[in-house]
Amino acid sequence: MLGFDSHCHLHFHHFDSDLTTVIDDSRKAGISHILIPSVDVNTAEVSADIAERYNLFSAAAFHPEHLPEKSTEEVEWTSIKQVLLRPNTVAVGETGLDFHHETFKPEEQLRWFQRHIELAEATGYSLIVHSRGAEAEVLQHLPESLSVPVILHCWGGDETQTDTAVSRGFYIGVDGPLTYKKNNRLRELIQGIPRNRLLVETDSPFLPPEPFRGRRNEPSYTRFITMKIRELWNNNLSIERVSFTLWENAMRAYRLHPENRRADIVYKYGDSLYVNLTSRCQNNCSFCIRRSADGISSYYLKHSEDPAENLVLSTIDAAPMKEFKELVFCGFGEPTLRSDLLMKSARCASARGVETRLNTNGLCTSFMSDEKVVELLNCFHKVSISLNASGAREYNRICPSTVVDPWDHLMKFIKLAKGTGVNIQVSVVNHSGADIPRVKALAARLQIPLRIR
Repeated sequence: MLGFDSHCHLHFHHFDSDLTTVIDDSRKAGISHILIPSVDVNTAEVSADIAERYNLFSAAAFHPEHLPEKSTEEVEWTSIKQVLLRPNTVAVGETGLDFHHETFKPEEQLRWFQRHIELAEATGYSLIVHSRGAEAEVLQHLPESLSVPVILHCWGGDETQTDTAVSRGFYIGVDGPLTYKKNNRLRELIQGIPRNRLLVETDSPFLPPEPFRGRRNEPSYTRFITMKIRELWNNNLSIERVSFTLWENAMRAYRLHPENRRADIVYKYGDSLYVNLTSRCQNNCSFCIRRSADGISSYYLKHSEDPAENLVLSTIDAAPMKEFKELVFCGFGEPTLRSDLLMKSARCASARGVETRLNTNGLCTSFMSDEKVVELLNCFHKVSISLNASGAREYNRICPSTVVDPWDHLMKFIKLAKGTGVNIQVSVVNHSGADIPRVKALAARLQIPLRIR
């Protein structure tokens, strides 16, 4: 059975002594996926660690009761953005408004809520929203049409507010209180929500379902909430069918479903930040990772279609680039296939004082003028060119291409690159079938440094 606990705080100390057992128990109960939200920088980092260790998912944000101090807020905001670059971190959350406790003034909560909304839209991450005693205000400040999925966690709005939320396409998270004997109002509300908008969540270690009230909540208890939803929907439905529907809803809400899977536009590798502009490439190299995987280091990089220009630019702008050695344009495809966006992105980064590097197959001379190629090269501090062979015949065998005479275009690109004065190198993949000694000799004749990968 597939089940998804879409909101579970495994980062809290309640799970320090038996975290592995709790996760094992949840999987035995059919809970195949768990999303761990956070409340501040520390819990965001712990959540990301847990997600990566146990192959789960996490989110990063400031909870409205855990906002940073004025004196450190920008440093901490940068830290949240850094956590969002972790490979299993897939959402901004939980953020929102809490007028029940009012630990912080409403205007301060609203300021941070707006910052989180803008960050989610800028990066394409789903947005997890907390609302307690502030459902009307949350709906008022959430734009009616957002470009990212919105999850209203542990929703407590009335029927009119719920109708408004659903009409905007928001997802409604339902927790243990659905099972409480005196909570008929919530059960009636849930029955009116379209089935494809409902998510099941435990909010562990809080809000345990009816059989466990007064005890620590756990993700394995997701099944009790699912059983209550089945009862409300139709007892003739199998528990597996209901669980699968709720699982699919969560997969779509967090953009993990094949129908709306979000590919990472930026990702970390070593001490550099990489930009993934496209999954298209003219070559089908024998050694390419694209033949066997959809990404690297747990990052999902296979774009179903090229990401929109404004999303790429806003994602790069939101990234904490100064925390990295350089910004490298090398994704799951050939970046020069989006040459205009590539140049615009590189110039924006350079204007912020960031070192930039282009990794390319050097075949853009097949569709760009020499002048345009030179203009592109001059946008970068460094250029790494995939040589991958010692001659045309070897290149065609190792890197079959849709480009006619690709080796000639590659040599032309190298000549143009040398003429610009840009810092360039060529590279070859070891054990790819290339004659490494001959490649070394070619690089020496070209008077270009060679990197063997």
